Amino acid sequence: MPALTLLLDWRTWLAITIAGLIAVVGIQTMRLNWAKNALTIERAERATERYTAEAMARAMAERNASLQAAHAAKQQEALRAFNDALAEQERRVAAADADAAELRAAVECYTSGDCVSANANPAPGGTCVNRAATLGKLFGRADTTAGRMAKAADKHADEVRALKAQILADRAACGASSD
Repeated sequence: MPALTLLLDWRTWLAITIAGLIAVVGIQTMRLNWAKNALTIERAERATERYTAEAMARAMAERNASLQAAHAAKQQEALRAFNDALAEQERRVAAADADAAELRAAVECYTSGDCVSANANPAPGGTCVNRAATLGKLFGRADTTAGRMAKAADKHADEVRALKAQILADRAACGASSD
């Protein structure tokens, strides 16, 4: 009977209940610690992923900025080369114009008879002067036309070279082959 008395005693039930509650609290505390550890690990993994993503984004932004700078430099170089070619063309055109003007002045002088020597026979000189005047005018027109055509061709060639350089720079910046 003492076992039955012990079984019915309220203090025994109280002790068993307290022991059970302590066990449940202990288990819940362990589960809570496991959850905290899992959360800490998860946060660390997310922080690492975020750091990696941000580092990749920075690297891509820096690469993009360097590609943009290289492309801008190539564009500036192409523009500088084009402007240099235009300046050289202008210099050549000015020299050609000066040569053409000198030639025209010489032909006009000859055709007007101002350059004919005093000892020249006037009869054939007159006929020659009339023919030379017409020839001189034609030479002048041909020279002017040829100069304009050469100037236009040079300008067109320089523009094509500048556009080609621009296209090659754009292709290089976009990663395409420059064939």
